[in-house]
Amino acid sequence: MSEKLAKAVLIGLGLILGAGILFLAGRYLLPWTAPLLTAWVLAALLEPAVGFLTRHRWKRGAAAGLCTLAALGLLLWGLTALLFRGLGAASELTKALPGAMEALSARLEALEKLAEAHIRAAPEPAGQLLESALSGLLGSAASLPGELSRGLVALLSRTAQASPDTLLFLVTAALGTYFISASFPTVNAFLLAQLPEGLRRRFEGLGADLKEGFGGLLRAQLILMAICFFELLAAFLLLGVRPAVILAAVTALIDALPVFGTGVVLVPWALYCLLLGPTRRGFGLLVTWGLTELVRNAAQAKLLGDQIGLNPLASLLSVYVGWRVGGVGGMLLMPLGTMVLIRLNDRGMVRLWKNV
Repeated sequence: MSEKLAKAVLIGLGLILGAGILFLAGRYLLPWTAPLLTAWVLAALLEPAVGFLTRHRWKRGAAAGLCTLAALGLLLWGLTALLFRGLGAASELTKALPGAMEALSARLEALEKLAEAHIRAAPEPAGQLLESALSGLLGSAASLPGELSRGLVALLSRTAQASPDTLLFLVTAALGTYFISASFPTVNAFLLAQLPEGLRRRFEGLGADLKEGFGGLLRAQLILMAICFFELLAAFLLLGVRPAVILAAVTALIDALPVFGTGVVLVPWALYCLLLGPTRRGFGLLVTWGLTELVRNAAQAKLLGDQIGLNPLASLLSVYVGWRVGGVGGMLLMPLGTMVLIRLNDRGMVRLWKNV
């Protein structure tokens, strides 16, 4: 009995120690090493291009520098294009804002008069409750601009405070990408050499499996983004939205990003149209949002299962659990995590279930 108790105590202490190590790693080690981890991932993504150039008599340092500069240039070009688009849209919004606010005020005043007419026609107890509710709603609407302005000021303040940290992170990650890419095989060999020999043998081939899984995830997301783009393009053309191609492409790109979705663009746009017109376009945008979300949820599990080699049932469960845990980002990452666990279990590195 005492031996069983001692074993249970040791297991409990081991679990507590493991949880403490994970907490400390997540709390301190991960933030400190995040730029280099990001650089390693980017270097791994650039490795096919760097390997292609080295096979054609390029020196590895030159090939890594060219690929890193090309990737950074493409990223900066995309961010600059989005920034200028955003500034242009903000400028147009600023010009149209006074007229839009007047139209919104007139629409709200008309709705208030209509609501008051219905309240006066209601029976006495219900009329008092409705009048109180309307008064509270109008008070909330009146305080909304102030709340929005305070939230915007706080957001700008946090952004300004985070700018030095963000800039240092980006510079460190960019330089780290070049240095790691320039000696990628050596870096990987060094990291593997730190593992025990038995664990190192089990890791053999895991890198190829993970690379295949990441590639499959990327292919699945590109297919989903293409489906979303053509859905949005058809809807925008039917609704008379211009320029339909650019707006559909930007919205599909936002939909592919973790945490975001088409609702980030379509729902506020639809509410604006419902309040200020055209009302038909507002309803059409809401229907478009619902259809794109329905198609994505229906197709995502199947596509992820096909592209990263998951059983369709496991893929469906991963997508649902990911949504419950982390929203859209969880839907993207949980199937990949499930694939990694399956590979680890198949190689005997963890024992979570028995294979048949």
